[in-house]
Amino acid sequence: MKIIRSLGGLTFTIISSIIMILMAIIYFMVIVWIVKIGAKWSGYGNIEGGMVVLTSGIVTAAVMIGSALRQMSS
Repeated sequence: MKIIRSLGGLTFTIISSIIMILMAIIYFMVIVWIVKIGAKWSGYGNIEGGMVVLTSGIVTAAVMIGSALRQMSS
């Protein structure tokens, strides 16, 4: 019975990890789009791709950490 519960917990962890990775990719793609649009609106028409990726990565990490901290405090 313990083995079945352990396998169930392991399966849940794997599925949760896959969902978390997919959500991070989706968040990142949306934030890349937002950063590019925001840069154009603010007058930076020719922004480097590395800067967009760096900014999007920082914002995505902040969103994910903030979400995790909010769930922990509830």
